[in-house]
Amino acid sequence: EPLSNRTVLGNTESGRYGDSSPKESAQGLVGIPRGASPRHMEGCAADTDYDVPLPPGGRGTPEGDSPPWIALVARGGCTFKDKVTNAARKRAAAVVIYNEARFGNSTVSMSHLGTGNTVVIMVGYPKGIEILEPVRRGIPVKMTIVVGTRHVQEYISGQSVVFVAIAFITMMIISLAWLIFYYIQRFLYTGSQFGNQ
Repeated sequence: EPLSNRTVLGNTESGRYGDSSPKESAQGLVGIPRGASPRHMEGCAADTDYDVPLPPGGRGTPEGDSPPWIALVARGGCTFKDKVTNAARKRAAAVVIYNEARFGNSTVSMSHLGTGNTVVIMVGYPKGIEILEPVRRGIPVKMTIVVGTRHVQEYISGQSVVFVAIAFITMMIISLAWLIFYYIQRFLYTGSQFGNQ
């Protein structure tokens, strides 16, 4: 907060990396598309400019020799690839796409082949607005993106689940067959003992 000189810290695991994004860290000041209308927030135009509030004493713009910055754009209006390409063209270190209001906190897997090594994540609508509001008021927001740990199980592929299920069923069938064979042998042995007596 430039007026009160107060710094607010936050930490959450609420984002999802894009399918074609490198799963690595990125950090920088948050920049938003220039323009007041909701259509501008989608970052779909090839000539989209970004406002990046700089801390007191900071210098530079997204086009010049600036510190690393992260583009924050809304979902919709064009493909994920177009959004990422437009922001990368302005030298964004990463792109954060926030979901539409009707989807709430949910995120989706994003396909954006051909966007190179730009880090891309999606966050839910509430988190996107939480980041957007201070930036709109000219307050510098520094964001750090790191690989989380909470949602690792979401990335387990369907093939591995099928493989584990087949292996489990196979072991159950083998165990059942051995058990049946064992009791048949025992029954035959008991029968022959009874016959001998």
